[in-house]
Amino acid sequence: MFLSAASVKRPVAMGSLIIALALLGLNSARKLGLELMPRVDIPYITVVTVYPGATPEEIETDVAKRIEDAVVSVDGLKHVTSSSMENMCQTLLEFHLGVDVDIAATDVREKLDMIRADLPEDVEDPIIQKYDLNAAPVVDLALAGDAPIDEIFDYADNTLRDRITMIPGVADVQLVGGARREVQVRIDRGRLGARGLSTMDVVRAIRQGVRTIPSGNLRDGGSEFAVKFDADYDDIGELEKLEIAGSGGQRTRIGDVGTVLMATEEMRQEAAVDGRPAVALRVIKRSDANAVRVVGAVREAMDDIGAVLPGGMQLVWVADDGRFIEAMNRSAWVDVLQGILLTALILLLFLHNLRSLLVVAITMPLTIVIGLFFMELAGLTLNASTLIAVGLSVGILVTNSIVVLEAIVKRFDRSGDPREAARAGTSEATVAVLASIATNVVVLFPLAMMDSMIGLFIRALALTMLIMTAVSLLVSFTLTPMLCSLLLKPPREGGRSPLAALERGWNRGFSAVTRALRGLLEYNERHRWAAVLVLALVGVLFALSLLAAGRMGTNMMTDSDQGKLFVKLEYPTGNALSRTAERVREAEARLRDLPELRHMLSTVGKVEGMVGQTSEGVHLAQILLKFSERDERERTLEGIIAEVRARLADYPGAIVTVNVPVIIGGQGSDLELEITGEEYGTLDRLALAAGELVAPIPGVTDIDHSVREGKPELRIVPKREVLSDLAYPVLEVGMNLRANLEGIAAGTFKRNARNYDIVVKFAEQTGRAQVDAFLLPGAPGRPVLLGTVASVEEGAAPILLTRKDKERMSKVYANLAPELPLGSAVEQVSARLDAEGDFPPRYGYRFGGVYEVMSEGLEGLGEAGVLSIILIVLMLAAILESFRQPVLILVTVPLALIGTVWGLVWTGGSLGVFEIMAFVMVMGIVVNNAILIVDQFNVHIREGVPRHRAMIEATCERFRPVAMITIAAVLGMLPLAFGRGIGAEMRNGAGIAMLGGILSSGILTLVALPILYDLFTSKKNGDGPR
Repeated sequence: MFLSAASVKRPVAMGSLIIALALLGLNSARKLGLELMPRVDIPYITVVTVYPGATPEEIETDVAKRIEDAVVSVDGLKHVTSSSMENMCQTLLEFHLGVDVDIAATDVREKLDMIRADLPEDVEDPIIQKYDLNAAPVVDLALAGDAPIDEIFDYADNTLRDRITMIPGVADVQLVGGARREVQVRIDRGRLGARGLSTMDVVRAIRQGVRTIPSGNLRDGGSEFAVKFDADYDDIGELEKLEIAGSGGQRTRIGDVGTVLMATEEMRQEAAVDGRPAVALRVIKRSDANAVRVVGAVREAMDDIGAVLPGGMQLVWVADDGRFIEAMNRSAWVDVLQGILLTALILLLFLHNLRSLLVVAITMPLTIVIGLFFMELAGLTLNASTLIAVGLSVGILVTNSIVVLEAIVKRFDRSGDPREAARAGTSEATVAVLASIATNVVVLFPLAMMDSMIGLFIRALALTMLIMTAVSLLVSFTLTPMLCSLLLKPPREGGRSPLAALERGWNRGFSAVTRALRGLLEYNERHRWAAVLVLALVGVLFALSLLAAGRMGTNMMTDSDQGKLFVKLEYPTGNALSRTAERVREAEARLRDLPELRHMLSTVGKVEGMVGQTSEGVHLAQILLKFSERDERERTLEGIIAEVRARLADYPGAIVTVNVPVIIGGQGSDLELEITGEEYGTLDRLALAAGELVAPIPGVTDIDHSVREGKPELRIVPKREVLSDLAYPVLEVGMNLRANLEGIAAGTFKRNARNYDIVVKFAEQTGRAQVDAFLLPGAPGRPVLLGTVASVEEGAAPILLTRKDKERMSKVYANLAPELPLGSAVEQVSARLDAEGDFPPRYGYRFGGVYEVMSEGLEGLGEAGVLSIILIVLMLAAILESFRQPVLILVTVPLALIGTVWGLVWTGGSLGVFEIMAFVMVMGIVVNNAILIVDQFNVHIREGVPRHRAMIEATCERFRPVAMITIAAVLGMLPLAFGRGIGAEMRNGAGIAMLGGILSSGILTLVALPILYDLFTSKKNGDGPR
């Protein structure tokens, strides 16, 4: 081959090229980003629409449905889900993969602009947010102290946020646990009513009397003056002097009916760290920033920030992703190094030559280092997916080096000339290596082209494997023969060294095994019943594997132990914020002395979800529990979860859910059952019944549903006839009611380059009876009671109304024990619902969330598997110039399935996405053993050896390289499969699947391939695959 010949002829030139690529790779290793997940664009857009004071029913009718109708025509839309809750509507738009999110966001904005006039007047402009998985929270902080919480929040919002966002790589800082400051005009309802005025009169006075208006420019000679009308106030106390025009020319100042003061918005959220009131801060990194470096930069800035904190304030570092990502990266590279060492050890046993071992010890690390350079060129980062690929590459890439090295050493043993052996041996191995590379590549291409959500994460893995495979081909045909030509030396005759003794002992043992294999194959050829029996046993193993695979069930991916847990708490919907906060403190007291617990960050009023979504409400809370890292504690995360659930098992008056943070951020349930239909009452009944049906299934925990008791509501219904007689506008009553309670922003107060809303509202009083006593303007000195012009009806309003694809929906949620795969759980739930669900017409159910993503991913993997088999056949047919021999070679695929399945069964695993992907990749690897045998078989055929004898001879002659490749690949993947470092959970399943498949196929191929050839070809004429 040209490359090998050139490398042997010009070692300095080729060495210079390899050194240059290695230096570029080392430089790339320094600059490659460290992330938890690959950088991908997930096509989600969230539309947040705030409607202050509105109930979920009003928001569903007036906001959610109108937004759905507007955006449903946007190109590429897959799902539209609306959540209508108190004061707010969240609309999640999921697009098909391949849709440009930026263009989609522009289209959504245009659609919403067209219906803006159709939305209620008080609805705030919809906020469109693109969900960026790469712009993820990386640090959780908490600002605590002895100062009042409004001062702490104000400092965090206006000073601390600015300092942190100036750190390189930081995109934003999210705050929870306080409220922004505003200027409040607190009205005394009695004095206001006595003057025949309403809160709307105050609002109008401020709107018409407090404002700055740029008025243009004027010129005087050669000078120009900017003209500005300035009706703003410099001091909030002066605002009390603003006059309100009343009826009959009566003049009343704001100070006559109320007071003006600097206060905060209504508190709807609280936070606490380790039991102390605090403001929670989440640091969001930029999408293109290195997560580890951002965390490091924030940590370095902590000292400077802490030095300038106001007295009594303390900034607490709660948790971060940097430590986990860095440890995961370090653990993966330790696995790679261990794999290389184990591979080198087995090669020493087979080759008995320290110089050959040195060749492998140089080429394998250099392959990975050079691959890092091309990874950077491809825009990849070091993350969970690419680190799995690097770990798998150790077991795969050694194959090429072994085939080339074994051929060179064999030639060298015959000729004694290292240069000629390097050239001729590489040329001899060219077909086998090219076939091996080709089968790997054709398997990786379908994986890289998967068009599902899972495909986005597998794509990075497949691209990394493609890069490593290409670099391995380059190194095998350049560096390996070059080093062999320079390093190999003839062994001393009759050597007495320990290595020579090891060689003699190993060769004797291996020769004995080879003779046994030859005897078995010859016996099977002579006795067809024995051959049929062996095949029957293999067939039984395969059938049992299929049965075991069906029982294992399918799963998404293994949760990683990041040392964090979320405890979600949901209380009765009628709870006020203070009551919820009190109950959360009770829960904290139960968890405070958990072993290994470092910090406990509680937030009331806001709960994280998945895909950037949140749930808000004063009856909701969550507790983030941060424990010691996995390598610093003895207890497993599963054991800690069990203890948390046990401690909160008898916690009264709350729905408790314990979740592990999902790999893409936030928290979510393992199982989401979506029940769709027309009426919420029926949907809620079906959801409750479904929850009862799901509960008895073993392994199903934390069962919950979207059915909630309504929040107490007072509905004010106008008496239109009375209002007509009084010539009082109906909507004026509603606006006054809102101004009284919620308050209305009437203007802006400016001070020290900051803007504060001026909000008009009644001074707060408690008690529901006050609503009837609200006063409306009437005749002078004779205000009208609200109860006179409207009736007050007491009821309950839903707290959350959910719609998906323009259908109403109720949900049932559940988490699953580790031993219950998601696919099995869905099958059992579906069977129960189909048998006992009793769904009326036009009502149905489906599974969303993780299961929908997993189903699409498994479908894509199935498609990739079929394409891979077809491409393998075509590639082998092109290389071997035969359409029949590739069919014989494909017998290795079901043999690999045996090891993959039983490996997962014996280790307690399941068929997760990465495990199934690993098996698809195994198909491109395990055929290499059969290729070696068939290639040698074809050599014997050209030499005139009878076909059946040629197959036996080829199998025995290739037994040594097949054993080398199989054992080296297995040992190379051993650390990946059984590593226990941080983040290893995500790699173990793929490693076990590949290790088991390669091992079983390597062993069974040596027996099954000759038997199949013998049984399905004629001994009389020797016709066989061509």
